[in-house]
Amino acid sequence: MKITPALLGLALLAACAADAMQGFVGQDIRAVELQYGPPVNEIDLGGGTRAFQWQKTSIDTTPASAVTTTDKDKKGRKTTQTTFVGGTQSVSVCLYTFLTGWDPQRNGWIVTGFRQPSIDCALGGLS
Repeated sequence: MKITPALLGLALLAACAADAMQGFVGQDIRAVELQYGPPVNEIDLGGGTRAFQWQKTSIDTTPASAVTTTDKDKKGRKTTQTTFVGGTQSVSVCLYTFLTGWDPQRNGWIVTGFRQPSIDCALGGLS
């Protein structure tokens, strides 16, 4: 199997997002909140564990461009036609999930792990 430079680049970007998330393991979840604001979801997983999720919505727009063509009809007259292409939008919603455990000594939820973001989401990162 041959690894292309583009595939390698995507893998490195995904690793960067995971590295940023890994940096919070062992810290109180409030450190993540201070960095990224309040989570959009808190899910009680039972057994003293909880998941916290942050959401990032990205909107990408391709610019519209005009394509003008000029032709001659059967009588030799020039006709010009302009069409517009592009101008489309794509919306992506990414969830970043941190897993935590309750620590009574620290009186807080401590990050114990995270869910690896998809490559699509890793491209933009959490910030």
